[in-house]
Amino acid sequence: MSNKQSANPQNRRMLLVSLMITAAVVIVTGLTLLLPRPGHAPEKIPSAEEANAAREDLVEEGAILFQTLTYTRCEHQVARRVTAPTELYGKNLAGVEALYPEWQITEFSPSQIRMAQQPDIFCPDHLVLMPDATGRLCVFQNKYGDALALVSELETDVSTLPAALQEELAEGIGFPNAEELDKWLESAES
Repeated sequence: MSNKQSANPQNRRMLLVSLMITAAVVIVTGLTLLLPRPGHAPEKIPSAEEANAAREDLVEEGAILFQTLTYTRCEHQVARRVTAPTELYGKNLAGVEALYPEWQITEFSPSQIRMAQQPDIFCPDHLVLMPDATGRLCVFQNKYGDALALVSELETDVSTLPAALQEELAEGIGFPNAEELDKWLESAES
């Protein structure tokens, strides 16, 4: 019995040491899993405020809609600020994007939405000279911000002009005012 008693404290000590080593291994392994790995960004845990905001970002009644149009043909920019249409009320970001697929949403909150677009036309400040579908030379103007409207038809058929001018006119030529347009037409006809 004395052998058993003397071995028992030694066994307890060995058991205690092995438990401590096991605990240390578990702690080190757990910490290793929490540390970021090279090439991987640590995952951001959203705050309660951010999580609530993500669930509740729905367009409010009376929200403001800011639209910026950058016209690629003249590089002019037009900004509009309007009250959001009623069909946006209660929509989240995905719902707004579905209703405005041609726009890029740059900022979204319940009280305001900012969006941008780059239409491949001239801005409303230009008169645009180009042929219509029949080949007749016409003057167009961007009246609504996103499309050209016919202003007047000219008596010139595009096919009567030199080939280089026909190519240039096919894309449309922008003029800042009627006087500049008239000057260009006079020089093209001579």
